[in-house]
Amino acid sequence: MKKFLTLFAVAALFSAVACGEAKKDTSNAEDEAKDLMEEMNSSMDEVIEVVEEAVMDSTVTDSTVTDSTIVEEATEEAAQ
Repeated sequence: MKKFLTLFAVAALFSAVACGEAKKDTSNAEDEAKDLMEEMNSSMDEVIEVVEEAVMDSTVTDSTVTDSTIVEEATEEAAQ
């Protein structure tokens, strides 16, 4: 019985130590995800600003120009 308890204690110790590394890896993944989201949000903010400027600057009264064309042009400008 004493050997069984010793083996169980050793196994519990190894399982507790093994979980510690996973937490470190998760924090790195969380940091990368956070950075990616911040980058995407800033890009989206730039596109929104360009679209708003395009809509405000748009003095075209031609019926062939639609909102989607303005959005496409603004998106292309933002990509450059």
